[in-house]
Amino acid sequence: MHQGLNQKNMIQQDITMSPQFKDKTSVSPESTIHFHRPKEPTFLASQRSETTLLFGGLTEAHEELFLGVMHGLGYNAQRLPQPDFSDLTVGKEYCNRGQCNPTYYTVGNLVHFLKKLNQTMSKEEIEKKYVFLTAGSCGPCRFGMYESEYRKAVIDAGFKNFRVILFQQDGGVGQLDGDGNDGPGLDLNKDFILGLMKAIIIGDLINGIVNKIRPYEIEPGATLAAKSKSMALMSDALQHKKPILKNLRQAKKFFAEVKCDYTRIIPIVKITGEFWASLTEGQGNYHFKEWLVEEGAEVKMEPLTTWIEHLLYSREIVAQNHRGIEQEDAGIGKGENPYKKEFKLFALRRTLNTFYNVYRGAMGWKANNTVNNRTLANLAHDYYNKHQGGGEAYMEVGSLVYVSKYKKVHMMVSVKPFGCLPSTASDGVQSKVMTDYPNVLFLPLETSGDSEVNFKSRAQMVLFEGKQKAVKEAEAIIKKHNIDVAAVKTFVKQNPQYSSGMYAFKNTHTGTGASFLLAMHQRMNSLPGKIKHKVATVVAMAR
Repeated sequence: MHQGLNQKNMIQQDITMSPQFKDKTSVSPESTIHFHRPKEPTFLASQRSETTLLFGGLTEAHEELFLGVMHGLGYNAQRLPQPDFSDLTVGKEYCNRGQCNPTYYTVGNLVHFLKKLNQTMSKEEIEKKYVFLTAGSCGPCRFGMYESEYRKAVIDAGFKNFRVILFQQDGGVGQLDGDGNDGPGLDLNKDFILGLMKAIIIGDLINGIVNKIRPYEIEPGATLAAKSKSMALMSDALQHKKPILKNLRQAKKFFAEVKCDYTRIIPIVKITGEFWASLTEGQGNYHFKEWLVEEGAEVKMEPLTTWIEHLLYSREIVAQNHRGIEQEDAGIGKGENPYKKEFKLFALRRTLNTFYNVYRGAMGWKANNTVNNRTLANLAHDYYNKHQGGGEAYMEVGSLVYVSKYKKVHMMVSVKPFGCLPSTASDGVQSKVMTDYPNVLFLPLETSGDSEVNFKSRAQMVLFEGKQKAVKEAEAIIKKHNIDVAAVKTFVKQNPQYSSGMYAFKNTHTGTGASFLLAMHQRMNSLPGKIKHKVATVVAMAR
């Protein structure tokens, strides 16, 4: 063994003493050139009045409300259009190979928009008058590369001085602090953060209500008309600092005017998966939510508020892991108190959920509540270690266990870009979850931008099974309680308060239709139900 080590040392010595090695390594410090990140153009406070902030990537409701917040804070802001297939083509032209399709769609969307502007404005004017605000992160996901792809694409498209501001998920904004007495262009003050949180919560509630009533609307298009009026009302309220609760109650009236037939027996399908692919309402997931409604399903989406809670709880887990560790200058940092940090994060989570439910109450409790991330993490932990970060982490696994254990949906679909590492990792665990909880259909789907037929055909096959599950559930409840469906429909027709889009009732069973039939049957025949009916009638007359 010693002989082998000596031979290795002699070989290394021979190499370092060779003329070729000396020639390559004898570089003086003065001639060494280190890489420095290119200096980027700044966005300063003095430039706000003449600069427009471009943003996108969320749902229509969230973007419209965020637009109101930005205008109210004195910023010029503009939504990018919803990405389509032409943006995917442009994105593939300007991006590196091997990116996920959200990168191609969003990068292509920005470049496409700038090129259209360039038809009426010079590149210098565009660089001076526009800034792009986007989200970023790090971890085992190509999402961390989005920023570099944006910068590469706009430079290759000829906009070398175009400014990109990165809003980090783990805190902070990627922009320069300012120049002398001139502050940064985007000021993350209290008003900005509170306005952003309000826009997220209200957008979640509007989307949640739309998802719950649109499959049951009697007049096609009535729900989307109410959504449009609600978005305009709440965007104006956020912009002009009007009372939020008062305007939420007004928005509730718009949805209350939508007439619904809740006796329809349709499956509930939950959409989860990679953040952008599952959330987008455009070509990025082949208009999947819209397609499910057209195919006869009630869609259940994960609120953005749950994602914010996930970010907070993930840091809460880290703080828990730091308990009892000696604090040093390196690592956690001297003087850092993990217990105090954990409590602050817990308080933030609960405060966020409190605001969510205050606003939810003002809109009539119709939208679903968020699911406590501690609950999701604990449910997932036997299958997916909750200390493992990156992407959606424990959320997808925890969600499947939750909806299966508490019978919340008939079917769950995980939508992700092609080759999405975090979401694919959780899919591998879901097979065990489905073995333990077989009552919910689970379908993982990948999007690549050009596989719509395959994507929807797979979804359609499983959705057929979901429809069968919903019908069997309803038939079992009707038989068990001897429900006269025709009599229930007559009763509802005579009492229009039960057809209101904002009539809120608890899903005692998985399906909305089955739960509604049972609730109306009880109001017709049981004493407690008759009392509830009398109260509901008096309240309806008072309105």
